[in-house]
Amino acid sequence: MWEAILHPFAVAISWVWVKIHDLLVLVGMSSGSGFAWVVSIVLLTLVVRALILPLFLKQVKSSRGMQAMQPELKKLQEKYKGKTDAASRQKMAEEQQALYKKHGTNPLASCLPLLVQMPILFAMYRAIFAVKDIAQGTFTYRGESADSLGPITQAIAAEIDGSTFLGVPLSYRITDGIDTLGIVGFVVMIIIMVAMQFLSMRLTMTRNMPPQSDPNNPMVRSQKMMMYMMPAMFIFTGFFFQMGLLVYMVTTTAFSWGQSIWTVKVMPTPGSPAHTDLVAKRQSAYQGWAREYFADYDRQRSAIASADTAAIDALNEQALREVKAKASKQKIASNFPEEMSAGEVLTVYRTLSTQDWDTLPDEAWMRAIHRASARSVERRAQAEAREQNKRLTREQRRAKAEEAAARSARAEAAARPAELTPDEIEKRRQARKKAARNSNKKKRR
Repeated sequence: MWEAILHPFAVAISWVWVKIHDLLVLVGMSSGSGFAWVVSIVLLTLVVRALILPLFLKQVKSSRGMQAMQPELKKLQEKYKGKTDAASRQKMAEEQQALYKKHGTNPLASCLPLLVQMPILFAMYRAIFAVKDIAQGTFTYRGESADSLGPITQAIAAEIDGSTFLGVPLSYRITDGIDTLGIVGFVVMIIIMVAMQFLSMRLTMTRNMPPQSDPNNPMVRSQKMMMYMMPAMFIFTGFFFQMGLLVYMVTTTAFSWGQSIWTVKVMPTPGSPAHTDLVAKRQSAYQGWAREYFADYDRQRSAIASADTAAIDALNEQALREVKAKASKQKIASNFPEEMSAGEVLTVYRTLSTQDWDTLPDEAWMRAIHRASARSVERRAQAEAREQNKRLTREQRRAKAEEAAARSARAEAAARPAELTPDEIEKRRQARKKAARNSNKKKRR
Protein backbone atom coordinates (compact mmCIF):
# COMPACT_ATOMS: atom_id res chain seq x y z
CA MET A 1 0.00 0.00 0.00
CA TRP A 2 2.76 2.44 0.98
CA GLU A 3 4.57 1.72 -2.26
CA ALA A 4 1.46 2.62 -4.27
CA ILE A 5 1.01 5.84 -2.26
CA LEU A 6 4.64 6.95 -2.54
CA HIS A 7 5.15 6.01 -6.20
CA PRO A 8 3.34 9.04 -7.75
CA PHE A 9 5.27 11.37 -5.42
CA ALA A 10 8.54 9.65 -6.31
CA VAL A 11 7.80 10.04 -10.04
CA ALA A 12 7.05 13.76 -9.56
CA ILE A 13 10.27 14.22 -7.55
CA SER A 14 12.21 12.38 -10.28
CA TRP A 15 10.90 14.78 -12.94
CA VAL A 16 11.96 17.82 -10.86
CA TRP A 17 15.37 16.23 -10.24
CA VAL A 18 16.04 15.56 -13.92
CA LYS A 19 14.85 19.04 -14.95
CA ILE A 20 17.16 20.65 -12.39
CA HIS A 21 20.05 18.66 -13.85
CA ASP A 22 19.08 19.72 -17.38
CA LEU A 23 19.10 23.34 -16.22
CA LEU A 24 22.58 22.94 -14.72
CA VAL A 25 23.83 21.49 -18.01
CA LEU A 26 22.19 24.39 -19.84
CA VAL A 27 24.13 26.92 -17.74
CA GLY A 28 27.45 25.24 -18.46
CA MET A 29 27.97 22.21 -16.24
CA SER A 30 29.03 18.96 -17.90
CA SER A 31 26.45 16.40 -18.99
CA GLY A 32 26.65 12.71 -18.28
CA SER A 33 28.20 11.41 -15.08
CA GLY A 34 29.71 14.22 -13.07
CA PHE A 35 29.35 16.84 -10.37
CA ALA A 36 26.13 18.24 -11.90
CA TRP A 37 24.21 15.26 -10.50
CA VAL A 38 25.59 15.96 -7.00
CA VAL A 39 24.58 19.64 -7.23
CA SER A 40 21.16 18.61 -8.57
CA ILE A 41 20.54 16.54 -5.39
CA VAL A 42 21.37 19.58 -3.26
CA LEU A 43 19.13 21.88 -5.33
CA LEU A 44 16.33 19.30 -5.44
CA THR A 45 16.38 19.09 -1.64
CA LEU A 46 16.30 22.88 -1.29
CA VAL A 47 13.46 23.23 -3.83
CA VAL A 48 11.31 20.62 -2.11
CA ARG A 49 11.96 22.04 1.37
CA ALA A 50 11.14 25.54 0.08
CA LEU A 51 7.87 24.28 -1.44
CA ILE A 52 6.71 22.76 1.85
CA LEU A 53 7.79 25.81 3.86
CA PRO A 54 4.23 27.28 3.88
CA LEU A 55 3.06 24.05 5.54
CA PHE A 56 5.76 24.48 8.16
CA LEU A 57 4.65 28.07 8.85
CA LYS A 58 1.03 26.95 9.12
CA GLN A 59 2.09 24.26 11.57
CA VAL A 60 4.03 26.77 13.71
CA LYS A 61 1.12 29.26 13.80
CA SER A 62 -1.35 26.52 14.70
CA SER A 63 0.93 25.26 17.48
CA ARG A 64 1.17 28.81 18.85
CA GLY A 65 -2.62 29.09 18.84
CA MET A 66 -3.03 25.74 20.59
CA GLN A 67 -0.51 26.77 23.21
CA ALA A 68 -2.22 30.13 23.81
CA MET A 69 -5.58 28.45 24.43
CA GLN A 70 -4.28 25.79 26.85
CA PRO A 71 -5.21 27.71 30.06
CA GLU A 72 -8.76 28.26 28.83
CA LEU A 73 -9.00 24.67 27.59
CA LYS A 74 -7.94 23.34 31.01
CA LYS A 75 -10.62 25.47 32.71
CA LEU A 76 -13.20 24.09 30.28
CA GLN A 77 -12.11 20.51 31.01
CA GLU A 78 -12.33 21.16 34.75
CA LYS A 79 -15.79 22.63 34.27
CA TYR A 80 -17.10 19.42 32.67
CA LYS A 81 -14.97 16.99 34.66
CA GLY A 82 -17.00 13.91 35.62
CA LYS A 83 -19.97 14.89 33.41
CA THR A 84 -20.54 12.06 30.94
CA ASP A 85 -24.14 12.64 29.89
CA ALA A 86 -24.83 13.43 26.23
CA ALA A 87 -26.01 16.99 26.88
CA SER A 88 -22.83 17.91 28.80
CA ARG A 89 -20.59 16.31 26.18
CA GLN A 90 -22.38 18.21 23.43
CA LYS A 91 -22.12 21.49 25.35
CA MET A 92 -18.41 20.92 26.01
CA ALA A 93 -17.78 20.19 22.31
CA GLU A 94 -19.56 23.43 21.35
CA GLU A 95 -17.51 25.48 23.83
CA GLN A 96 -14.30 23.85 22.57
CA GLN A 97 -15.17 24.79 18.99
CA ALA A 98 -15.80 28.36 20.15
CA LEU A 99 -12.33 28.37 21.76
CA TYR A 100 -10.69 27.11 18.56
CA LYS A 101 -12.49 29.81 16.58
CA LYS A 102 -11.49 32.47 19.12
CA HIS A 103 -7.79 31.61 18.80
CA GLY A 104 -7.90 30.95 15.04
CA THR A 105 -6.78 27.31 15.22
CA ASN A 106 -8.00 23.71 15.45
CA PRO A 107 -6.50 20.50 16.86
CA LEU A 108 -5.79 19.01 13.44
CA ALA A 109 -4.07 22.04 11.92
CA SER A 110 -0.81 21.44 13.80
CA CYS A 111 -0.37 17.83 12.66
CA LEU A 112 -1.91 17.98 9.16
CA PRO A 113 1.03 19.87 7.57
CA LEU A 114 3.41 17.25 8.98
CA LEU A 115 1.32 14.46 7.47
CA VAL A 116 1.41 16.22 4.09
CA GLN A 117 5.19 16.65 4.25
CA MET A 118 6.01 13.03 5.03
CA PRO A 119 5.04 11.49 1.62
CA ILE A 120 7.10 14.16 -0.19
CA LEU A 121 10.22 13.60 1.92
CA PHE A 122 9.91 9.80 1.75
CA ALA A 123 9.42 10.08 -2.02
CA MET A 124 12.72 11.95 -2.28
CA TYR A 125 14.41 9.18 -0.34
CA ARG A 126 12.87 6.54 -2.58
CA ALA A 127 13.83 8.32 -5.82
CA ILE A 128 17.49 8.62 -4.78
CA PHE A 129 17.59 5.09 -3.36
CA ALA A 130 16.09 3.57 -6.55
CA VAL A 131 18.87 4.85 -8.84
CA LYS A 132 21.25 1.93 -8.26
CA ASP A 133 18.52 -0.67 -8.84
CA ILE A 134 17.37 1.05 -12.04
CA ALA A 135 20.96 1.21 -13.34
CA GLN A 136 21.46 -2.51 -12.62
CA GLY A 137 18.07 -3.49 -14.07
CA THR A 138 16.77 -4.85 -10.76
CA PHE A 139 14.22 -2.13 -9.98
CA THR A 140 10.72 -3.41 -9.12
CA TYR A 141 7.34 -1.82 -8.56
CA ARG A 142 4.60 -3.80 -6.81
CA GLY A 143 6.66 -6.93 -7.14
CA GLU A 144 7.11 -6.61 -10.91
CA SER A 145 10.19 -5.57 -12.86
CA ALA A 146 10.29 -1.92 -13.99
CA ASP A 147 12.88 -0.25 -16.19
CA SER A 148 12.38 3.37 -15.05
CA LEU A 149 11.03 5.72 -12.40
CA GLY A 150 9.38 8.52 -14.33
CA PRO A 151 12.10 10.15 -16.45
CA ILE A 152 14.93 8.24 -14.73
CA THR A 153 15.61 5.53 -17.29
CA GLN A 154 18.39 2.98 -17.07
CA ALA A 155 20.72 5.28 -19.07
CA ILE A 156 20.09 8.30 -16.80
CA ALA A 157 20.38 6.10 -13.70
CA ALA A 158 23.77 4.91 -14.98
CA GLU A 159 24.89 8.56 -15.28
CA ILE A 160 23.83 9.25 -11.70
CA ASP A 161 25.33 5.99 -10.48
CA GLY A 162 28.66 6.87 -12.12
CA SER A 163 28.86 10.33 -10.51
CA THR A 164 31.08 10.75 -7.46
CA PHE A 165 31.35 13.01 -4.43
CA LEU A 166 34.55 13.12 -2.36
CA GLY A 167 35.77 10.34 -4.62
CA VAL A 168 32.86 8.03 -3.73
CA PRO A 169 30.18 6.96 -6.28
CA LEU A 170 26.73 8.22 -5.30
CA SER A 171 25.35 4.66 -5.00
CA TYR A 172 28.16 3.40 -2.71
CA ARG A 173 27.95 2.79 1.03
CA ILE A 174 30.87 3.00 3.42
CA THR A 175 30.97 -0.82 3.45
CA ASP A 176 31.31 -1.17 -0.34
CA GLY A 177 35.12 -1.42 -0.40
CA ILE A 178 36.01 2.26 -0.93
CA ASP A 179 39.49 3.63 -0.24
CA THR A 180 40.65 5.41 2.93
CA LEU A 181 39.96 8.89 1.52
CA GLY A 182 36.40 7.84 0.69
CA ILE A 183 35.88 6.46 4.21
CA VAL A 184 37.13 9.75 5.68
CA GLY A 185 34.68 11.62 3.42
CA PHE A 186 31.81 9.43 4.63
CA VAL A 187 32.74 9.96 8.27
CA VAL A 188 33.04 13.73 7.85
CA MET A 189 29.61 13.91 6.16
CA ILE A 190 28.02 11.86 8.97
CA ILE A 191 29.66 14.04 11.64
CA ILE A 192 28.41 17.21 9.91
CA MET A 193 24.88 15.79 9.66
CA VAL A 194 24.76 14.67 13.30
CA ALA A 195 26.29 17.92 14.59
CA MET A 196 23.76 20.11 12.74
CA GLN A 197 20.86 17.99 13.93
CA PHE A 198 22.07 18.16 17.54
CA LEU A 199 22.57 21.93 17.34
CA SER A 200 19.12 22.38 15.81
CA MET A 201 17.41 20.38 18.58
CA ARG A 202 19.49 22.07 21.29
CA LEU A 203 18.63 25.51 19.94
CA THR A 204 14.93 24.63 20.04
CA MET A 205 15.10 23.29 23.59
CA THR A 206 17.20 26.07 25.11
CA ARG A 207 15.87 29.11 23.25
CA ASN A 208 12.44 28.25 21.83
CA MET A 209 10.71 26.47 24.71
CA PRO A 210 9.32 27.95 27.95
CA PRO A 211 11.70 27.22 30.84
CA GLN A 212 10.69 24.34 33.09
CA SER A 213 11.19 24.81 36.82
CA ASP A 214 11.14 21.05 37.47
CA PRO A 215 14.08 19.26 35.81
CA ASN A 216 12.48 15.91 36.69
CA ASN A 217 9.38 16.69 34.64
CA PRO A 218 8.78 13.62 32.39
CA MET A 219 8.33 15.81 29.31
CA VAL A 220 11.59 17.67 29.96
CA ARG A 221 13.46 14.43 30.51
CA SER A 222 12.07 12.85 27.32
CA GLN A 223 12.99 15.93 25.28
CA LYS A 224 16.55 15.89 26.61
CA MET A 225 16.77 12.19 25.85
CA MET A 226 15.58 12.78 22.28
CA MET A 227 18.15 15.54 21.84
CA TYR A 228 20.92 13.00 22.37
CA MET A 229 19.29 9.82 21.05
CA MET A 230 18.27 11.13 17.61
CA PRO A 231 21.80 12.25 16.60
CA ALA A 232 23.25 9.04 18.09
CA MET A 233 20.83 7.00 15.97
CA PHE A 234 22.03 8.76 12.82
CA ILE A 235 25.63 7.94 13.68
CA PHE A 236 24.82 4.27 13.19
CA THR A 237 22.25 4.49 10.41
CA GLY A 238 24.45 6.92 8.47
CA PHE A 239 26.91 4.12 7.74
CA PHE A 240 24.17 2.32 5.78
CA PHE A 241 23.34 5.35 3.61
CA GLN A 242 24.44 5.62 0.03
CA MET A 243 26.61 8.67 -0.67
CA GLY A 244 23.76 10.23 -2.70
CA LEU A 245 21.37 9.79 0.24
CA LEU A 246 23.98 11.22 2.58
CA VAL A 247 24.25 14.33 0.38
CA TYR A 248 20.46 14.65 0.63
CA MET A 249 20.47 14.10 4.43
CA VAL A 250 23.23 16.65 5.05
CA THR A 251 21.44 19.21 2.87
CA THR A 252 18.04 18.70 4.52
CA THR A 253 19.62 18.79 8.01
CA ALA A 254 21.38 22.05 7.16
CA PHE A 255 18.07 23.46 5.90
CA SER A 256 16.32 22.36 9.12
CA TRP A 257 19.04 24.00 11.21
CA GLY A 258 18.65 27.26 9.30
CA GLN A 259 14.88 26.94 9.66
CA SER A 260 15.26 26.54 13.44
CA ILE A 261 17.47 29.65 13.63
CA TRP A 262 14.91 31.64 11.61
CA THR A 263 12.02 30.39 13.77
CA VAL A 264 13.79 31.37 16.98
CA LYS A 265 14.49 34.86 15.65
CA VAL A 266 11.18 35.58 13.91
CA MET A 267 8.46 33.26 15.31
CA PRO A 268 9.59 32.11 18.78
CA THR A 269 7.30 30.21 21.13
CA PRO A 270 5.49 32.53 23.61
CA GLY A 271 7.11 32.28 27.03
CA SER A 272 10.45 31.10 25.68
CA PRO A 273 13.70 33.06 26.20
CA ALA A 274 13.80 33.84 22.48
CA HIS A 275 10.25 35.25 22.65
CA THR A 276 11.14 37.43 25.66
CA ASP A 277 14.17 38.80 23.81
CA LEU A 278 12.16 39.48 20.65
CA VAL A 279 9.44 41.32 22.60
CA ALA A 280 12.07 43.50 24.29
CA LYS A 281 13.83 44.19 20.99
CA ARG A 282 10.68 45.27 19.14
CA GLN A 283 9.41 47.29 22.10
CA SER A 284 12.68 49.22 22.25
CA ALA A 285 12.66 49.82 18.49
CA TYR A 286 9.03 51.02 18.51
CA GLN A 287 9.21 53.21 21.59
CA GLY A 288 12.48 54.74 20.38
CA TRP A 289 10.56 56.80 17.82
CA ALA A 290 6.91 56.55 19.00
CA ARG A 291 7.32 58.49 22.25
CA GLU A 292 8.84 61.48 20.48
CA TYR A 293 6.24 61.22 17.70
CA PHE A 294 3.28 61.34 20.11
CA ALA A 295 4.85 64.24 22.02
CA ASP A 296 4.92 66.17 18.74
CA TYR A 297 1.34 65.03 17.98
CA ASP A 298 0.18 66.39 21.35
CA ARG A 299 1.70 69.79 20.55
CA GLN A 300 -0.15 69.92 17.22
CA ARG A 301 -3.37 68.73 18.84
CA SER A 302 -3.23 71.39 21.58
CA ALA A 303 -2.96 74.10 18.90
CA ILE A 304 -6.38 73.10 17.48
CA ALA A 305 -9.55 74.34 19.10
CA SER A 306 -11.59 71.54 20.68
CA ALA A 307 -14.66 72.64 18.71
CA ASP A 308 -12.87 72.29 15.37
CA THR A 309 -13.73 68.61 14.85
CA ALA A 310 -12.86 68.70 11.15
CA ALA A 311 -9.27 69.79 11.86
CA ILE A 312 -8.95 67.21 14.66
CA ASP A 313 -10.17 64.43 12.33
CA ALA A 314 -7.74 65.50 9.62
CA LEU A 315 -4.84 65.50 12.08
CA ASN A 316 -5.82 62.04 13.38
CA GLU A 317 -6.06 60.57 9.87
CA GLN A 318 -2.67 61.96 8.88
CA ALA A 319 -1.05 60.81 12.15
CA LEU A 320 -2.58 57.34 11.79
CA ARG A 321 -1.14 56.89 8.28
CA GLU A 322 2.32 57.94 9.50
CA VAL A 323 2.22 55.76 12.61
CA LYS A 324 1.05 52.70 10.69
CA ALA A 325 3.85 53.10 8.16
CA LYS A 326 6.48 53.44 10.89
CA ALA A 327 5.02 50.65 13.08
CA SER A 328 5.06 48.18 10.18
CA LYS A 329 8.85 48.00 10.57
CA GLN A 330 8.29 46.48 14.02
CA LYS A 331 5.70 44.09 12.49
CA ILE A 332 2.81 45.51 14.55
CA ALA A 333 -0.53 44.21 13.28
CA SER A 334 -2.61 47.04 11.81
CA ASN A 335 -5.91 45.49 10.66
CA PHE A 336 -7.97 47.20 13.36
CA PRO A 337 -11.78 46.81 13.46
CA GLU A 338 -13.60 49.09 11.05
CA GLU A 339 -15.80 50.49 13.81
CA MET A 340 -12.77 51.96 15.58
CA SER A 341 -12.12 55.63 14.78
CA ALA A 342 -8.71 57.04 13.89
CA GLY A 343 -8.49 58.58 17.34
CA GLU A 344 -9.21 55.24 19.05
CA VAL A 345 -6.58 53.44 16.97
CA LEU A 346 -4.04 56.15 17.79
CA THR A 347 -4.81 55.57 21.46
CA VAL A 348 -3.80 51.92 21.07
CA TYR A 349 -0.54 52.95 19.37
CA ARG A 350 0.07 55.52 22.11
CA THR A 351 -0.41 52.84 24.79
CA LEU A 352 2.19 50.68 23.08
CA SER A 353 4.61 53.62 23.24
CA THR A 354 4.31 54.10 27.02
CA GLN A 355 3.75 50.66 28.54
CA ASP A 356 5.93 47.56 28.84
CA TRP A 357 4.90 44.84 26.40
CA ASP A 358 4.01 41.41 27.77
CA THR A 359 3.50 39.95 24.30
CA LEU A 360 4.08 40.77 20.65
CA PRO A 361 1.42 42.99 19.00
CA ASP A 362 0.84 40.35 16.32
CA GLU A 363 -2.15 38.53 14.80
CA ALA A 364 -3.20 36.94 18.13
CA TRP A 365 -3.03 40.35 19.81
CA MET A 366 -5.16 41.84 17.02
CA ARG A 367 -7.76 39.06 17.36
CA ALA A 368 -8.14 40.03 21.02
CA ILE A 369 -8.72 43.67 19.98
CA HIS A 370 -11.39 42.56 17.49
CA ARG A 371 -13.15 40.51 20.18
CA ALA A 372 -13.06 43.43 22.64
CA SER A 373 -14.39 45.80 19.96
CA ALA A 374 -17.23 43.40 19.08
CA ARG A 375 -18.22 43.13 22.75
CA SER A 376 -18.13 46.92 23.07
CA VAL A 377 -20.39 47.36 20.03
CA GLU A 378 -22.81 44.78 21.40
CA ARG A 379 -22.93 46.49 24.82
CA ARG A 380 -23.56 49.88 23.19
CA ALA A 381 -26.39 48.43 21.11
CA GLN A 382 -27.98 46.86 24.20
CA ALA A 383 -27.64 50.10 26.15
CA GLU A 384 -29.23 52.09 23.32
CA ALA A 385 -32.11 49.60 23.14
CA ARG A 386 -32.71 49.87 26.89
CA GLU A 387 -32.56 53.65 26.74
CA GLN A 388 -34.94 53.73 23.81
CA ASN A 389 -37.32 51.42 25.63
CA LYS A 390 -37.27 53.70 28.68
CA ARG A 391 -38.40 56.64 26.56
CA LEU A 392 -41.51 54.77 25.37
CA THR A 393 -44.84 55.43 27.06
CA ARG A 394 -46.71 52.63 28.79
CA GLU A 395 -49.08 52.33 25.82
CA GLN A 396 -46.18 52.19 23.35
CA ARG A 397 -44.43 49.44 25.34
CA ARG A 398 -47.68 47.45 25.52
CA ALA A 399 -48.23 47.87 21.77
CA LYS A 400 -44.66 46.79 21.11
CA ALA A 401 -45.08 43.66 23.27
CA GLU A 402 -48.39 42.82 21.56
CA GLU A 403 -46.73 43.19 18.14
CA ALA A 404 -43.91 40.84 19.19
CA ALA A 405 -46.44 38.31 20.53
CA ALA A 406 -48.41 38.51 17.27
CA ARG A 407 -45.26 37.86 15.22
CA SER A 408 -44.47 34.86 17.42
CA ALA A 409 -48.00 33.50 17.03
CA ARG A 410 -47.84 33.86 13.24
CA ALA A 411 -44.52 32.04 13.18
CA GLU A 412 -45.94 29.19 15.29
CA ALA A 413 -49.00 28.96 13.06
CA ALA A 414 -46.84 28.79 9.96
CA ALA A 415 -44.79 25.99 11.54
CA ARG A 416 -47.89 23.87 12.43
CA PRO A 417 -49.35 21.59 9.75
CA ALA A 418 -52.56 22.92 8.21
CA GLU A 419 -55.84 21.55 9.69
CA LEU A 420 -57.78 19.16 7.41
CA THR A 421 -61.37 19.83 6.40
CA PRO A 422 -64.06 17.10 7.03
CA ASP A 423 -64.12 16.27 3.28
CA GLU A 424 -60.36 15.76 3.19
CA ILE A 425 -60.50 13.54 6.30
CA GLU A 426 -63.22 11.36 4.66
CA LYS A 427 -61.24 11.07 1.41
CA ARG A 428 -58.16 9.89 3.30
CA ARG A 429 -60.23 7.32 5.27
CA GLN A 430 -61.69 5.90 2.04
CA ALA A 431 -58.23 5.73 0.49
CA ARG A 432 -56.90 3.75 3.48
CA LYS A 433 -59.83 1.29 3.28
CA LYS A 434 -59.26 0.77 -0.43
CA ALA A 435 -55.55 0.14 0.12
CA ALA A 436 -56.39 -2.44 2.84
CA ARG A 437 -58.84 -4.31 0.53
CA ASN A 438 -56.24 -4.49 -2.25
CA SER A 439 -53.67 -5.80 0.20
CA ASN A 440 -56.06 -8.59 1.41
CA LYS A 441 -56.80 -9.60 -2.20
CA LYS A 442 -53.09 -10.02 -2.91
CA LYS A 443 -52.64 -12.18 0.20
CA ARG A 444 -55.53 -14.54 -0.79
CA ARG A 445 -53.97 -15.04 -4.22
